Amino acid sequence: MTRPIAALYFITPQAEGWAVWRDAQRLHITPTLSEALDLLPADGRLEFALPSYPLILERLRLPATERDELAGMVQLQWEKALPFSPEEITGGFIVVESMDTETVVWSAAASQDTLQEFGDVWSKANRWPERVTPYVYHVAAVCPAGETVLVIYAEQGHWVLAIIEDRRPGWVHVMSASDPRGFAAEFQSLMLTVGLDGVPTNFQRVLLSAEVVGCEETLQSSQQAPVEALPLVTPSAEGGIDFLPVYWQASAQHHQQGKVWKKRAMIAAAVYLFFLIAGATDLLMLQRQASGLEKELNAQRPTLASLQSRQARFNSLGAAIDSRRYTVELLYLLNRCLPADAVHFTEFDQVPQQWRIVGEAPSASLAIEYLSRLKQDPDLNGNEISADPPRLLANDRAQFQVIGKP
Repeated sequence: MTRPIAALYFITPQAEGWAVWRDAQRLHITPTLSEALDLLPADGRLEFALPSYPLILERLRLPATERDELAGMVQLQWEKALPFSPEEITGGFIVVESMDTETVVWSAAASQDTLQEFGDVWSKANRWPERVTPYVYHVAAVCPAGETVLVIYAEQGHWVLAIIEDRRPGWVHVMSASDPRGFAAEFQSLMLTVGLDGVPTNFQRVLLSAEVVGCEETLQSSQQAPVEALPLVTPSAEGGIDFLPVYWQASAQHHQQGKVWKKRAMIAAAVYLFFLIAGATDLLMLQRQASGLEKELNAQRPTLASLQSRQARFNSLGAAIDSRRYTVELLYLLNRCLPADAVHFTEFDQVPQQWRIVGEAPSASLAIEYLSRLKQDPDLNGNEISADPPRLLANDRAQFQVIGKP
């Protein structure tokens, strides 16, 4: 039987607090990440969406088209720009635009120290995500395909300005302002900057989240595109940048192995307990049977003693009451089995417990044939007959000895 796949849950940042999702259904919104994590079932799988504020977000134009070359160039850019060792940097990138000799990519990076606030939550709960993706990627996924869109939304108390190109983040900025007046002052300078950097600013539409209020007038006066409501951002399990740090991944694998071994130990303990109970039950039944047999044996002991006494008495009187044990009858039976007239007895002894004959035969083969006839005689089948190998005499005759026990 195929084991059912555990349900997949998402934790994503909201304007304030964190949302818990199962597939495309939002289940809860909690003030803290720890509280959101506590709502997940023990066997549920987890993916986590990172807010933008701890990330270093860049749009890069690189002279390469192969993904392996692009990855190396992006890594070099991080190492030059960030004050961290390469081992401390976690990041990824997506291709925004690809031309003949160069490629435009959007990259996101963070240091391990920056992500530690989230790592502390996972470590305390001993629960680790399978995949970590920037939340802005999920925002981009709900934008119209094939369009360049300006999106303003809120996450964790910050307003975020993002230019989405065909459902891919092309430029993302966490604004220092989170009010209409500050937004109006900062927005104009940001649009000038991105225009000079070659970022497309001809938007087909502007999408505004419900939490960002009071900036519609600024957008309508500076943009020709219509201002619309941002659709509900539902997390997607496909594609995107995986930000899962190596040490988070190692901890997750260690935790998963611990769960597997714990489950195996519980199964082994259950099997051991089952066999222990079965063995104890079987032993108890055997003890009861043995006790019953002992009682039955004790009840039959007088009868058995009587039978043994009668058998001993019969054995002592056997020679007197069994005609086959009469001396004359026994000699007749022994003589009847002689294979030839030249075979005869030289000695005969009989006591209650056995009889013995010694004889001679012209050859050893006749002596052996005689022994065979004795054993096959139906009137002598109650005797235990044995004989030594025939012994050759000086006159070339064979001497034999046969012993029988009634």
